[in-house]
Amino acid sequence: MIEQTIPLAQLTAGMARCVREWILPHLFDPMARIQAEQLIGLIEALPRVVDPAAAAAIRTDSDEARALLAKLGKDVPPPVSCDTLEALMDENAALKVRMERLADDLRVRPGDKDAGGLHELQQYFVRSILREVSSGANAQDFAALTSRDRAGKQD
Repeated sequence: MIEQTIPLAQLTAGMARCVREWILPHLFDPMARIQAEQLIGLIEALPRVVDPAAAAAIRTDSDEARALLAKLGKDVPPPVSCDTLEALMDENAALKVRMERLADDLRVRPGDKDAGGLHELQQYFVRSILREVSSGANAQDFAALTSRDRAGKQD
């Protein structure tokens, strides 16, 4: 609610300034001072961690999960109406739990596993984790590991 009235960067800058100017000068214990300085650093880093791009990526991942579940004939819950990052993450985790249960069910069925959608579920999870790590420097490492894993299964 507050993020709708005060931009997150402005809010966290004010919080960090409050700790720096009003709390830190009154701390005499060295450990307390170190903790306050670390708190300032954490507060200042929040806007970079919680950005609109992260929420959009989570929504994209959840939308793809919903579409795949519907394609496989499963009941699909409606998207969450709340735009908090925590609610989006909870929704995404719940969708992935549904998909994991579906994959478990497909694995125990006799016959051709790919015919039941197991292959599509596996592809979704690979794309999902790739989206998650692609914002960092490990995207190329993940792609290399995935291709090595795929090559290993073919041998």
